[in-house]
Amino acid sequence: MPLFEFHCRDCGSRFEVLTSYEQSREEMACATCSSRNVKKLMPLVARRGRADSDFANSYGADDGMGADDDFDGPGCSCGGSCSCLN
Repeated sequence: MPLFEFHCRDCGSRFEVLTSYEQSREEMACATCSSRNVKKLMPLVARRGRADSDFANSYGADDGMGADDDFDGPGCSCGGSCSCLN
């Protein structure tokens, strides 16, 4: 089952729910204050960053996916595996 993240508009807390996609679309209660005024958050997707020369020489610089090397989107220094939202 997928893990969905929600934000409570009343108390400001964020919480995760392990549920089916269909159930995630139903009304959800906040895990902190039980309010029904919650919003499902868009999941973050990690994007592979530029490889340094050692990695590129070992594994190939072009992954064949047509990635745009000029993309400056959101992300953090850990590669997007955390939830710091930077």
